[in-house]
Amino acid sequence: MAQQENKPDSAGTNKKNIETKKPPSKKIAITFDNLPGDQIYTIKERAKINKDILVALKKHKVPATGFVIGEYVEGEDWESIVSWLENGQTLGYHTYTGQEIQGMPMGLFISDIIKGKDAIEDLVSTYKQKMRFFRFPYLHYAGDTKTKLTIVELLIKMNTRIAHVSITTEDFVYNMSLEKILLMGDSTDMYYLRQEYLNHLTEQIAKFEDLAKEVVGRPIRHILQLRTNRLNSLLLDDILTEIADKGYQFITLRDALKDKVYRKPDEYYGDKGFSFLERIKYSDSE
Repeated sequence: MAQQENKPDSAGTNKKNIETKKPPSKKIAITFDNLPGDQIYTIKERAKINKDILVALKKHKVPATGFVIGEYVEGEDWESIVSWLENGQTLGYHTYTGQEIQGMPMGLFISDIIKGKDAIEDLVSTYKQKMRFFRFPYLHYAGDTKTKLTIVELLIKMNTRIAHVSITTEDFVYNMSLEKILLMGDSTDMYYLRQEYLNHLTEQIAKFEDLAKEVVGRPIRHILQLRTNRLNSLLLDDILTEIADKGYQFITLRDALKDKVYRKPDEYYGDKGFSFLERIKYSDSE
């Protein structure tokens, strides 16, 4: 009796030979606003905050960009700013005073942008950083088309890219809770705050992943906004572990901004500090 052949299934191939394709890697850039840190901290506290952030970034081999408020870069704070570049990270800038555009005369806002760049220009040039990045304080962009075009034209002349944000967080709220907990010395509250904050970050990432699919119909290269505060300095190791465990590849801000989504028309002129995805969404709805 002849031995029966091992026949393929109806698709013409053996199921065990079917290779499952891995989904494309998700990508995210990590950024920090308000370097070298809030003025509620002492110089030594700000130095510790920056050091701890840089240690966590190095441990996870994560490239990051920090946005400097030029007015704060004085005295010993300068060393914290330099340490970012010494650790192979990138610097961008806010306005020199850190003030937002709303309620500020146009001419003064323009000069504040220029001074913000000048405050770190010699430093980033010394470290041969090629790109320049500007982020609007509080993510408040111009209130009308003419003003926005004026600012965009200025930034182009200054060889500067606008550093949009796709994922926003309320880390400043959790940081205020942290400062209260540290005053009381309650380790139990600290444990719960850690869990709540990490859950918040997870929810925000999922929220903006869904919004990207809604607005542009696909996953995008995300840009996460964090702030240079004590909360993020203490929990950045956990934050980066959580993000990596969700399948994200950490990329530079420069690489993230290559995504075409950041070249989509943005005609939102409201007063909300929206992520760029929200700005696109509400531009389309107007």
